[in-house]
Amino acid sequence: MISALRNLPNRAKAIAAAVLLALALLAVNLIYASQVSGDQVLSGSPGELLYVSAFSGFSDEWDLYDGQQSAKFVDEQLELKVEAPQTATWSSARPRFREFDLSVSMTALEGPIDNAMGVVFQAPSLEDDACDLPAVILCGIERLVPLAGAAIRQVADAPESEVRHSFLISSDGYYSLRKASAGETQLLSAWIASPHIKQGLGVANRIRIIARDSSYRFLINGAPVSLCIPNGAGATSTYYGGECIEGEMQEFYRPEAFKSGKLGLVAQTTASGGGGVVVRFDNVLVYSPADPADGDAKL
Repeated sequence: MISALRNLPNRAKAIAAAVLLALALLAVNLIYASQVSGDQVLSGSPGELLYVSAFSGFSDEWDLYDGQQSAKFVDEQLELKVEAPQTATWSSARPRFREFDLSVSMTALEGPIDNAMGVVFQAPSLEDDACDLPAVILCGIERLVPLAGAAIRQVADAPESEVRHSFLISSDGYYSLRKASAGETQLLSAWIASPHIKQGLGVANRIRIIARDSSYRFLINGAPVSLCIPNGAGATSTYYGGECIEGEMQEFYRPEAFKSGKLGLVAQTTASGGGGVVVRFDNVLVYSPADPADGDAKL
């Protein structure tokens, strides 16, 4: 092939070289796409243990980083630290899930009790339809080098389209559900006070989320909680005086798209509480959800 190119005129050589480069990029892109599609969703028979993390090893399974917002293993726990006010930091595990039964313990150690901590679900991952850049290999570059990914998106005029949900509790006794998409956050369920949340710093609470049959159910310390879901898509509900305003109290959250994704843990500072939040998470357990006909012995 190289010797054949030498005998061509300069213009023809340039065209041939461009064709060869395009074919090479196409081949690499196809190879990378096959690797991406091989990233399978973890599933199992009802009640089967799918994933466990005690944060005592396998640090490559979680997103860890340092700085004013940090995620690291400390004393066999995952510690999330958020210095700046009105800022969130989160760490996700490598596996993907669609239907799951997750539980995790969390303890706020420092900062104001007006904080937020909890679980991220339906987080962005390498599933087949998650890549919205011109070539799937560019999504791989974005994933490995976020700054390079931002530059690629700017050149390609492709804004971030990642969607993730988070179920949060606070150390002063409230819980909420929110959705982040394209840089904007929607409050799917307003902050609601709950007697099931153990208040104060240094106190552990356990969150559980059951994803099954295209819906999500949320529990705090073993007790199911209801959500104040707005009446219309894109609307915002308000919970005031024990009533859900412009919405309806529901036991389940049913998103427009019930997709697979990563599970993660999040800590957040608020505008009123301020910065300096430190939260530690422990004992992540993910089961395949039990068959509803068999009941739920864990409730």
